[in-house]
Amino acid sequence: MCDYCDCRELAPIGELSAEHERITRLASELRDALGSADEPRATAALAALAGALGPHLAKEERGLLADLAARDGFDWYVAELLADHERARSGILATRSAGPAERDLLLVELDDLAHHIETEEYDLFPASRLILDDAAWSAVAAAHRSAPPGAAIAPEHAR
Repeated sequence: MCDYCDCRELAPIGELSAEHERITRLASELRDALGSADEPRATAALAALAGALGPHLAKEERGLLADLAARDGFDWYVAELLADHERARSGILATRSAGPAERDLLLVELDDLAHHIETEEYDLFPASRLILDDAAWSAVAAAHRSAPPGAAIAPEHAR
């Protein structure tokens, strides 16, 4: 993960970045299990990834992304990141098993997730560090604390 601008020194970014590290590790475990065609292991890895990813997305949406969306000139950028979140919800979070039928799609979704995390780590977080003031960071931290511990998956997304 990125650490070239010390943005992780800000508690909300440090927290999100630590979650990115965990999500990346869990995604790697899922990728390995899919590669070995071990369906029970892959399904367990998928559940672990979903358990970390859902709350993380909710936290970002309530905190940093909500703050940036309210600022002039950032609506298009936030919309792209939120579209990634929706794809993760309708893909990774809505998938209940990781068998042969889901393998190829999950691998694409894992690639998309990795790209999304890179965008946040190397673009969103450093830029946010410069854009938001102390009051905004306090509000983001408060939003993180109020985020639900899990993210509900809309029934129409389950597969």
